[in-house]
Amino acid sequence: MAKAIPLGSVVYVRYLDHVLYKKIPKPIDEPAERETIGWLTKDEEDIVCIENDRTLDKLPYSSGSGSGLVLLKSCIIEIRLAPIQNVSGWTLIPRNTNFRNAESALQTNKRKIQPK
Repeated sequence: MAKAIPLGSVVYVRYLDHVLYKKIPKPIDEPAERETIGWLTKDEEDIVCIENDRTLDKLPYSSGSGSGLVLLKSCIIEIRLAPIQNVSGWTLIPRNTNFRNAESALQTNKRKIQPK
């Protein structure tokens, strides 16, 4: 990556993905071009980590875990900031925020629809 992108930034990434082929008549001889959007969580010498699904630490049911990709920098075609924080009407909730008014879909004591 030519220009340093701050960790925690939302990024758009196009990359080459290794392809596993098995028991097909003609081997696949090219990687697949893919894309993703997520939070840049690690930027080291040979790899970057993009987290594209995560829980928020302060919510009562949160484990603080996430899912994402570890990408070899040599396989990255393009990586750039995704300016969705600056788009009108879009807001991403940062981690470690005090959620006083958060609503959880995992409500164990109360049902949205009560049986009759």
